[in-house]
Formats: sequence, C-alpha cells, structure tokens
Amino acid sequence: MGVTAYAMSDYSIGGWVERSAVLLFNSLFLFSLFRAWRLRREPVLSLRWMTRAIAVLLGIATTRPVMGIFFATRALTHLAPEQFFGIAFWIGFSINTLIVELWLQSREGKSQIERMATR
Repeated sequence: MGVTAYAMSDYSIGGWVERSAVLLFNSLFLFSLFRAWRLRREPVLSLRWMTRAIAVLLGIATTRPVMGIFFATRALTHLAPEQFFGIAFWIGFSINTLIVELWLQSREGKSQIERMATR
C-alpha cells in the first residue's frame, strides 16, 4: 500500500499541497513500518513504531470527515475541491499523527505499550 501511494500521488486533485501531505505521511508510514520490523526483537520499541505506522495509516479515515466538512461548507467558503483537498489531507493525517504521538509520549501511553509488549 505504501509503495502504491507514491504512484497515486502523481495525480492529485489538491495539487502540490495534497501531494506533499501524501508524500510526507506515506514516507513516515513506511519508515515507521521499517523501524518496527528492524526492532522486532525489542517488543516495546517495535510496538511503539507499529503504533505510529497505524496512526498514519488511519489518517486517511480521518481525512474523509474533514473533506465532508469542506464539502458541506462550500456555499460559505466558496472553495473548490482543488483548493481544499490538500488542506483536508494535511488536517486528517496530522490529527492522527499528533494525537498518537502525544499519547505515546504520555505516561499512560508508555505504560500501556509496555504492558501490551510484555504479554
């Protein structure tokens, strides 16, 4: 999936803004998967990196309602899809990535990851 995202970003409705979000977050996704695989003998670190990869992956699901809000408010904002698709991608992917990273850095997140990794 990560490899095909690079190819799919060749045609992007939101232009370079959308393409930049896809390229950055797809690279982060692949990097996180690679780190999780490299650290597979260290369960806590591997699980932390896998959690980051999943957060980025689910960013596309968060992007959909953000786009829905843009579509619903088109009469007010007068924005065309070409203008808001890139912004929606940045918002959707950023929300997931930031929330999960904050959770991973929190005391609660660290203890939950440690518990799950040692099962």
